[in-house]
Amino acid sequence: MKKKLYQSLFLGLVVLAVFTLFLISKPSVQESPPPNQDLFDQGNMGKDGHPKMEYALYKKIQYYLAGQDANTLPFVQKVEEELEPGGIIQVIVEAPLRGLTLSEQSKAKTMIQTFIENVGGSVEKIRKNRVQCRLPLNILLQMADLPFVKYIRLPIRDFTMVTTEGVSATGADTWQSTTAYRGNGAKVGVLDLGFKGYTSLLGTELPSTVTAQSFRTDGDIEAGSVHGTACTEIVHDMAPDANLYLANYSTLDDKEDAVDWLLSQGVNVITSSTGNYTGGAGDGTGPYCEIVKTAYDAGVPYVNSAGNAAQDHWRGTWSDTDSDKWHNFSGLDEICYYYVPSYTLTAIYLKWYDWGGWDGTSYGGSDQDFDLYLYIYSGGIWQYVDHSYNWQNGTQWPTEAVGYWYATGSTYWGAAIRKYSATKNVTFDLYVTGNSSAIEYPVAASSLVIPADSEHAITAGANDFASPYNIHYYSSRGPNLAGIIKPDIASPSGVSTDTYGYANFFGTSASAPHVAGAIALMLGKTPYTPMEVWTILQSRAGELGAAGKDNVYGYGRLKLDK
Repeated sequence: MKKKLYQSLFLGLVVLAVFTLFLISKPSVQESPPPNQDLFDQGNMGKDGHPKMEYALYKKIQYYLAGQDANTLPFVQKVEEELEPGGIIQVIVEAPLRGLTLSEQSKAKTMIQTFIENVGGSVEKIRKNRVQCRLPLNILLQMADLPFVKYIRLPIRDFTMVTTEGVSATGADTWQSTTAYRGNGAKVGVLDLGFKGYTSLLGTELPSTVTAQSFRTDGDIEAGSVHGTACTEIVHDMAPDANLYLANYSTLDDKEDAVDWLLSQGVNVITSSTGNYTGGAGDGTGPYCEIVKTAYDAGVPYVNSAGNAAQDHWRGTWSDTDSDKWHNFSGLDEICYYYVPSYTLTAIYLKWYDWGGWDGTSYGGSDQDFDLYLYIYSGGIWQYVDHSYNWQNGTQWPTEAVGYWYATGSTYWGAAIRKYSATKNVTFDLYVTGNSSAIEYPVAASSLVIPADSEHAITAGANDFASPYNIHYYSSRGPNLAGIIKPDIASPSGVSTDTYGYANFFGTSASAPHVAGAIALMLGKTPYTPMEVWTILQSRAGELGAAGKDNVYGYGRLKLDK
């Protein structure tokens, strides 16, 4: 149903004033070099872990075997995926690809499957070189030693871009009254993590019927998340006659299955308001970007949120001016801090541009090895919380991640980078979550989530739905690391949905379904193809920012009328 246009200028000014006051009154944090940890051998730079296993998974195994609880410290607590009864865990096992014939690759995956079944595990999905499975935690180290196993890791989980009045702002209301060219309306695929409560909105905020399919291994279409439901509301507001196809997922392989299904249903456009930070290099390559390309090659526009990381991202080149193997963010400053409210989950993600090339299925890997540390400012000093020691000795991805932690009081957290073994001054991308303001050294450029960096994606940034249509401070910017301008267009956020309430759906999550809905609406009223409609929308975009396409607004704000 079309939502009432809400002019929230006064509210925006209040929020801006509070945010400015916070920045002015922010206390000075006296930084010092991260304290030496007993875990880290200062002499030979040794570290634990397994070269063929993600470090977060390795740590989980060590605590499990020792019967210890890794989830609490005196001043912080950790939240992570719970083990299933019997110590069962979901993991991704990768088979080697490079240098092997197709027959050898197939044999390696068969041997992995046989091993999993012999130890009481279960194979869920096999795609490319990946085997998604559930198996006992206590046999993973043994499995990692097998020659036909390349790497074992936890699934990379996408997250949502939440931080709708968009119908009139985009001119969609005028088009809704236009005589339809296609009698049955366009088909829109909404790809998300969960659609909780969608059935209660059928016939009111949503069409009377929708087609829904879960590609999670548990088959839960709701999955405890209302995010997809809110996105679907926006699509329906924009294109009331469109036929909606809802698909949810949990892992990369689930997502591939979901997109294959959506394409098999003949959808004309796909919208997704999810993404991650470590599922690709950031240059438009990687397995998540391949999913986007699959839709593009089928002639189906894939609209993705740009991300909400403009103030939560730092980009820079390795610097060690004091030669102590800790990165210097500025001068001798070795911690990049950020502010997190009480009981708010936080995580940090690091990647660097040394991926070894993408061949359509896998990256060559990195031999530049860096580690990531998480600290909290407590008791007037920086206190160590956690770290990530993924190995990079030539075949592994150049990524590290630490999370999810929270404190009972609002305070500063900090990220630090240490060199283990490297010969290049690599370029880093650091992301934080849970931050309530700008990180200490924010870099908005190239802050896109994966797969918004794909050249084949229509990447949506977030702007005000009413004049002056300013970009929202959190909206991720381009270019991608291959120099391609992103986002492609800016569309409304801060809008109303039944799910999130009046003028409460902020984030680029709200922007992507506005674009997909606009394509579906125009597609149903004209004889054009989906890609031709997207070309028309580019030409009609309201110019904002720099002349031409730019890395803040893309082509400009979403506008259906000339």
